[in-house]
Amino acid sequence: MPPRGSGVASTSGAARGLGGTPVSNTGKKLFVTVGTTSFDALIHALDDADTVSLLRRAGFKHVTVQFGRGELGRATGGGLAHLVSGEELRVTLFDFKPSLREDMRSADLVVTHAGAGSVFECLNLPVPCLVVVNAGLMGNHQTELARALADRQYLRWCVPATIKKALQTFDAKKLVAYEGGNPNGVRLALDEMLG
Repeated sequence: MPPRGSGVASTSGAARGLGGTPVSNTGKKLFVTVGTTSFDALIHALDDADTVSLLRRAGFKHVTVQFGRGELGRATGGGLAHLVSGEELRVTLFDFKPSLREDMRSADLVVTHAGAGSVFECLNLPVPCLVVVNAGLMGNHQTELARALADRQYLRWCVPATIKKALQTFDAKKLVAYEGGNPNGVRLALDEMLG
């Protein structure tokens, strides 16, 4: 498997993006997902003038945001102040789709909430992943999952308040490819336990 984040075509003299990744002629694609619930803090953190400027400087030309049940779907006029389509940036918004796999696969970077389903769907693709933990959830299992996977160098994580810094320091070359576990281990453990 090629190194994570190596799917962007390099051109001679191309601009460099987050983590030094060459920017293709058509620009980089960012995909953002909050899953099936709402995570407005993540959307608001990205809808920051400095963060949007950082994305543009890093070569992102396309941003797709899946906002789930969040307030963005109820807002009039789009609800975003800075993360909007313009000459330098094309922004696409939607609430739900049957599958996010193609959106993730075509992205140069995925920013996802820390739900296990979304995280592992992303990790099973050769796409760099920045996980944003919703610290407001009870039990905060998301932090444990994100920390454990980051310790293994599969992804990077942050909270909404630190997303700009996380994007500034994100280096896809430092990530390693995720190799899923062996499901036979679960079967063997169950066989042994049940006799």
